[in-house]
Amino acid sequence: MLYEAVCWRPGGQRPPRDEVLSRDRIPRYVEDWGWPDDTAVIAVDPAGGRGIGAAWYRLFSENAPGYGFVDASTPEVAIGVVPGWWGRGVGGALLDALLGAASSQGFAALSLSVELDNPAARLYERKGFVGLFVDEEGSRTMRAELSTVVARPGPAQADDAQT
Repeated sequence: MLYEAVCWRPGGQRPPRDEVLSRDRIPRYVEDWGWPDDTAVIAVDPAGGRGIGAAWYRLFSENAPGYGFVDASTPEVAIGVVPGWWGRGVGGALLDALLGAASSQGFAALSLSVELDNPAARLYERKGFVGLFVDEEGSRTMRAELSTVVARPGPAQADDAQT
């Protein structure tokens, strides 16, 4: 799903998976998965049992930040949904589950990075993320303060998300 998160643009040819997943900071989002605060949810197609989306967060350090790094105590979100499931509520359900998990784990906020022309930015805004700044690569770093976000269902309660 990391590939889906990076290659979100509809149409056109997608670069090879190995090339995408080895770029710059991309591997940091999944390398050595299982750090103490790593948290993920997976959306599964109810008809076929196949994974159709995933969202996760992890903490990064100032020395090895992700693209949406805010500080070392704010987990950064990554989310990917397979193209055939875009616009069907999967991303929203995954994000709700992550917001609920982060709140229950005692985090104060979540952050993420989104390219300016990515339609998912509207979803993030609806879920309580606000823009902080735009980086030199043209991506907006956003943060959701969990104390101001409306209560979200936990992973087991989200319609399309499973832990």
